[in-house]
Amino acid sequence: MTGNASPALREQPAARHELRWIAVWIRAVVVPAGRRAAAAWVGCAIAAAVIFGPTAMRPSDLTRLAIGDPGVGAVLGVTWLLVFGPSARLLLRAAPAAYLNSLPGDPRAARLITAAALIVLQLPWLVLWVVGDGMRGLAIVLATTAVTIAVARWQPRVGRAKFPAWRSAGTALRGVHLRALRRRAGDALVRGAGLAVLAGIAAGELIRNNHLAGEPAGVLGASIIAVVLVPAQVGAALVTLGAHRETAWLAAASGMSRGARVAALVYAIAIVHLGATAIATLAALGVAGADPWLPVIALGVAIGTSLGEARAMLANEASPTVAARVVVGAIVVAALAVLCLAVLDAAGAIAIIAAGALSLSLVRP
Repeated sequence: MTGNASPALREQPAARHELRWIAVWIRAVVVPAGRRAAAAWVGCAIAAAVIFGPTAMRPSDLTRLAIGDPGVGAVLGVTWLLVFGPSARLLLRAAPAAYLNSLPGDPRAARLITAAALIVLQLPWLVLWVVGDGMRGLAIVLATTAVTIAVARWQPRVGRAKFPAWRSAGTALRGVHLRALRRRAGDALVRGAGLAVLAGIAAGELIRNNHLAGEPAGVLGASIIAVVLVPAQVGAALVTLGAHRETAWLAAASGMSRGARVAALVYAIAIVHLGATAIATLAALGVAGADPWLPVIALGVAIGTSLGEARAMLANEASPTVAARVVVGAIVVAALAVLCLAVLDAAGAIAIIAAGALSLSLVRP
């Protein structure tokens, strides 16, 4: 009876095997890439709510400006490359699913799904250009996708490892945190740089549309930057928290105090916050014009949110749901910063720094 079975019946187990291989590949590659893209979507949605508000620009205004002005088009394209590049890199290199290459499967189907994911995961970029410029916009999306693929496939040379020369235990711990950011959070930092540019553009547009200058402009711009930068900061924050937890045994063996560990954690978080805020501030000043109030207030808020985010990490570092708690903590801290600015104007930056420092002083030794 088995020998008389039709060819279609004999091929069914192989077909099911191919489907299982594709399902595993999607879970190992497309789903993680989608998670990275989701953070970018959140940041783009917040920025779009400001840039394309009822009295602001329309998508067609931005696309016409990008096509007519090469400088604006280049800035817009590079910004999206920074935002989406980490997701494309994961799709094209597929390092988490490399083991599947040794198993029987269908690489052609994987390549087809990758091509579809490269378009679908660019939803904010796709919507902007299709709504703003129709079929020509779709052609631009395909062209920028080709550039993204070329950049994502590029593999930088890995330098030789060098033995670090740290002069003190505190310097060594700060160096460990910075190396963790460079090695583990590279994609998050690149995506954060793109979101920081979007945050600055959104802040600058809102300042310009409301014809603000001086302290009111700085307060409004710093508030927008603080909110939009949350998705840009949480990825690096989780890597920093991981390094903080992993070095606990080393700090204990070296006799380092709890205060030194907290200081190293705050240092690493502040580097990310200040860097992202500096990028956003430069972008905002480029859109709205020079104003000394904006950098002063925004950088002050960045210091305060760094302290508050560190407090949220330390309060939940032993929790099994620490990742979710850190994200919620970052959102709450950004909301408190906006509230301080709304109530106290420029003095709100000093208030959020004071509140962050006070909350850290309550950390148990």
